[in-house]
Amino acid sequence: MKRPLLAGILLLTLFTPRAFAQLSSVLVASGFTEPIAIVAIPGMANTFLVAEQTGRIRVLQNGTILPTDFLNVSGQIVSGGEQGLLGLALAPDYAASGRFWINFTNTAGNTVVARYVRSANNPLVANAASRFDLVWSTGQAFIVQPFANHNGGNLMFGPDGYLYIGMGDGGSGNDPNNNAQNPASLLGKMLRIDVMVSNSDPQGFDVPPTNPFVGVAGYAPEIWDIGMRNPWRWSFDDVSHGGTGALVIGDVGQNMWEEVDYEPLGHGGRNYGWRIREGAHDNVTTLPPAFTPLIDPIFEYDHSVGNVITGGWVYRGAALGSAYVGRYFFADFGAGRVWSIALTINPSTNDATASNLMEHTSELGAGAQGLSSFGEDLAGELYGLNYITGSVYRIALATTPAPAPSSCTTPDPFAALGGGTCVNGGWIPPSTPTPPPTPSPSPSPGGCTTPDPFAALGGGTCVNGGWMPPGAPAPSPSPSPGPSPSPSPGACTTPDPFVALGGGTCANGGWLPPSGPAPSPSPSPSPSPSPSPSPSPSPTPTGCTTPDPFVALGGGTCANGGWLPPGISPPTPPPPPPAPSGVCTTPDPFINIPGMHGVCVNGGWRPVGG
Repeated sequence: MKRPLLAGILLLTLFTPRAFAQLSSVLVASGFTEPIAIVAIPGMANTFLVAEQTGRIRVLQNGTILPTDFLNVSGQIVSGGEQGLLGLALAPDYAASGRFWINFTNTAGNTVVARYVRSANNPLVANAASRFDLVWSTGQAFIVQPFANHNGGNLMFGPDGYLYIGMGDGGSGNDPNNNAQNPASLLGKMLRIDVMVSNSDPQGFDVPPTNPFVGVAGYAPEIWDIGMRNPWRWSFDDVSHGGTGALVIGDVGQNMWEEVDYEPLGHGGRNYGWRIREGAHDNVTTLPPAFTPLIDPIFEYDHSVGNVITGGWVYRGAALGSAYVGRYFFADFGAGRVWSIALTINPSTNDATASNLMEHTSELGAGAQGLSSFGEDLAGELYGLNYITGSVYRIALATTPAPAPSSCTTPDPFAALGGGTCVNGGWIPPSTPTPPPTPSPSPSPGGCTTPDPFAALGGGTCVNGGWMPPGAPAPSPSPSPGPSPSPSPGACTTPDPFVALGGGTCANGGWLPPSGPAPSPSPSPSPSPSPSPSPSPSPTPTGCTTPDPFVALGGGTCANGGWLPPGISPPTPPPPPPAPSGVCTTPDPFINIPGMHGVCVNGGWRPVGG
């Protein structure tokens, strides 16, 4: 019997509250190559180690990537696909001991967890010669990987001071060797070891006596949990910032379901079900489980939503406000989406249930795309790594945007091209020089009561209630007003605003400046007992609904609902994305990333270079 499960994105979305402040992503740095882990250095403010899948660990300090690598093992690993440098963890006493561990696939494709020590001369450089590969209960200094995929790779110290290591099932599809349910195999498991031993220890760790399978026949003693497919990223609810210490795991699914598993502090010895189950659903049931019960995820979603979960963190910082504290942030690498869920803890069992799903994809923008991993700084604030662009983003509260300079009320149609500029209520493309900002209007000396239609060209001149274009001759002072003029031949009922320039021409009830073209006479209307009203002007082909403010200069061009001045060509719209293949029903999210496009796989988008 399965436990009740909040099993779908749509179900949780029904209960999403709307009182949360909007989030944003702040670019911290770019210039990395395939970043997969970010770890804050204890005791050093605004200083991080960023691990790249290709084998380098680089120092990010105050938003700058330092030129000297912390460590480079690129010549000692195989990298590409799901192989490479996959994890990094600093010792709990790192400030004193300088010890750290990395997880990588060696040149034979097998998993190695190696210990290093920081350089004695420079705290921002490792001692490359200090490498020591941990020796497992198999007697080998590596864990054999039968296939190139599902290597897991994350490693992290728990609140208990032990090092946890997430291992995938060894690869291929549907775990053909049944490794995840094999108690003698280290694959498809969460491992827990005590690495706080002396540097002379021949194994490099001890097995904690409280591990759940110590002394159990047929079980590898390093095992903490079993039944995992590929726990790519997971974390502990940070007790140093008020968290519960729970282990929260994002386990990447096969063809149907992505899942989030929740384990209260100290509750090891669980079977999370793979390959018998994918998420909370039966999968391959031809062999029995190693033991029961099988623990269902607290949250899952199917591949119509996303297809490569990136496990995240329970937020325990302060910058996002108290409403977000205790929410679990996670992402989907394939779909380029980010969410958070609330965790409600059962006081009797310490297990959690998930609710209040919120999607943050649009508000995080570029910071939501290509997320390979999350991390936190020393204050508990969240960071994300964009694997595709090699960038580090910090999740922050959105600042209140300043009002558009000329009151644009529609979305920027040029956002995908870098952002347009709002001028006179319409959007100008990014390739157009930005005009100087128009100062807040004060009552015009010449009595104009309408906005200056020539603001985008440097500003017009108000003369007797009418606007003259830039460059027009400076008017002479207006003569003292005389008696009210007689109605003009063209039926104008207002004074001629161009008297000081030699006199305007009244055409169809409106004044043209003296330099303007002579208007064609309006045809006399046919007599009719009840004349029909003039039809409303049709909207322009590109959506402008206001008169052209540049008529006196030869006529403007309507683009995206706003008027461009003469001589400015409307932008060429970006090419439409290629038609999606397979069963994808959403646009390719990678089409606007230079050098990238998406490939539809099982209803979800995956990035492809070139």
